[in-house]
Amino acid sequence: MDTQKTRRAPFAALRRGTAMPVAAQILIAGTLFSSLGDTLASLGLVLHAADHDIRFGVTEVMLAQLVPTVVAAPLIGSVVDRFSARVVCLWALLLQALSLGAATVVGGFHVKVALIALAALAGVASVAAGFKMLPVAAGESHTGRANSLLTAGLSVAGLLGPPLAGFLNSQWGTGVLLAADAVSFLVLAGCTMLAVPSTVDVAIGRRPTTRLADGYRALRDAPVVGALMPALAAAMLATSIESVAGVFYLRGVADGNDTVFGLFLATWALGSIPGALLAGRPGWENRHTLLIIGGVLAISLGLILAGLLPVVWVIFPLFLLAGFGNGACNVGLRNAVHVHVPAEVHGSAWACFQALSRTCIGLGYLLGTPNSLVSSRGQVIVSGVIPLVAMAWAALVILRRGERTLTEPSA
Repeated sequence: MDTQKTRRAPFAALRRGTAMPVAAQILIAGTLFSSLGDTLASLGLVLHAADHDIRFGVTEVMLAQLVPTVVAAPLIGSVVDRFSARVVCLWALLLQALSLGAATVVGGFHVKVALIALAALAGVASVAAGFKMLPVAAGESHTGRANSLLTAGLSVAGLLGPPLAGFLNSQWGTGVLLAADAVSFLVLAGCTMLAVPSTVDVAIGRRPTTRLADGYRALRDAPVVGALMPALAAAMLATSIESVAGVFYLRGVADGNDTVFGLFLATWALGSIPGALLAGRPGWENRHTLLIIGGVLAISLGLILAGLLPVVWVIFPLFLLAGFGNGACNVGLRNAVHVHVPAEVHGSAWACFQALSRTCIGLGYLLGTPNSLVSSRGQVIVSGVIPLVAMAWAALVILRRGERTLTEPSA
């Protein structure tokens, strides 16, 4: 499209080289800083509920971040696609900052949670808009690499966030964590304005009218993405089951040593970093199907073997393998959506994917809760079997459709 070339003209000089455009680097840095702030805020409220012995407080925080976004995601995504993604993103970030700022000064726990829920709703819009803006800031030739760096950075933020939240909460309390998150949204807004100037109207293929089902339909109909979405959903369900059941199983394997248990969790995050970086290397970034299938298989095998072999020094490399697959899979998915889903529904598609992922997470938390029917070790094993079966089914569907499985064109 000629209009697309015109709108991206301010970044043309940056794209002639092989280095990542400065605009993309700024946008990625702001996103990672904001992600770290989100971790601080959510864990801060969880710690607050635990410290004050608020009944069902932890569950309330988790549900507040999951349920409203699942329900409203299709509508929010359609807004991103109908208007300029830049404008929607900035307004959403401002609302997130105001919500978290208000949460720092109000006294009631339930009011704080309500404000967190409002911020989470606005977060669906800012994340979907950010997904839509990334190719504009990075350029088509660098989008795969940008997704790789962003995913690896998110793993680092997830690794640093929990211990940092615990330290800050013990020193200054939950209010500081909420305030830090509010500031992080303002920082991301500033990065967005720098990376995507107002002269660049991020409305590539903007739809004057949208339907709520557009995002789900786009994911379902897209090559690669549609066929593998059930397997991806199964993988998200599996990791969520393990995140709950694994608390009990892994602490048993570690003989109650919380340090070893914490190292288990860190190992998964560490493994995802090289997985994400590999997926962004030339020759790999366009192998969407291979990255997703290989990633899900690594997660499945890591979980199954970790359940079958309850030995500390065996689980460490298995979690590295699973984390590596997790990182590669995430990058493969982001690249596949950017390439195979039409640009005019990128916002709706990514918002709907957020709804799908949070639904799987919530269901996984429920299924991973200890019960008398299946032991925590059995739940970990089952969590690995679920995506393995789903991936086998997806492979059959792909073969039946005759879709290419190892390489897809980047444009």
